[in-house]
Amino acid sequence: MSDLTGKHAVVTGGAGGIGLACAEGLAQAGAHVTITDTSEEKCQRGRELLAEAGCPVQSMAFDVSDRAACEAAFARIETAGGADILVTSAAIVKPARILDFDPDDWNRILDVNLTGTFHCAQLAGRQMVAKGWGRIITMSSVNGQIANIGRGAYSCTKGGVDMLTRLLAAELGDQGVTANAIAPIPVDTPMIREAHGPEDRALWHAQTPNPRYARPREVADAVCFLASEKAAFVNGHILNIDGGFMAAGILPRG
Repeated sequence: MSDLTGKHAVVTGGAGGIGLACAEGLAQAGAHVTITDTSEEKCQRGRELLAEAGCPVQSMAFDVSDRAACEAAFARIETAGGADILVTSAAIVKPARILDFDPDDWNRILDVNLTGTFHCAQLAGRQMVAKGWGRIITMSSVNGQIANIGRGAYSCTKGGVDMLTRLLAAELGDQGVTANAIAPIPVDTPMIREAHGPEDRALWHAQTPNPRYARPREVADAVCFLASEKAAFVNGHILNIDGGFMAAGILPRG
């Protein structure tokens, strides 16, 4: 297991799904973890679930698309010693084809997924540079690398997150800070189980060499690795957690 003892990790969107799993993994590795989400109710539920798993954490409720709220939150984090590790898992999605996409929905998805990631990475990155050490781990998706029909805004934001991650790596690497992205296929979370029916799963399974969805803990394990000294020379990388999906073409079965 990666040893993150004494490090302060901030996980946006940390009250559920992938973020919750990442928060648990980081806490188990010894990090002091702060989860963030959009409401105090969500944060409280996340804290309770993590406490039940033996991982007490702190929390803050704010919207990552709100610059003033982000600045206030990271100011509080700075007074507590500053961020060493940032995991940006806050994201939203709404399916629609490009010609039918509502501009308001488009803007909101960009505001949260891409601009929200920028806000948090910039503010945490400044604290990391001051320390001379840091790990920025953005949550991307294979949808940022392929044109997945009906996921236009989401896919565009994740492609943007990939480039933002590379820029952070290029600009901050000589100051002790690395930036890498995790890009999974659908992860088997309660949200995905509700959103994806049998037909969705069958389509993904048919084109994935390991025919299943990713598990939250598999994403969390990759995050813990990238946050650790074991990954000190891994920088600017987009790590696919995809069971070979991006490596494969048409997969005839049988």
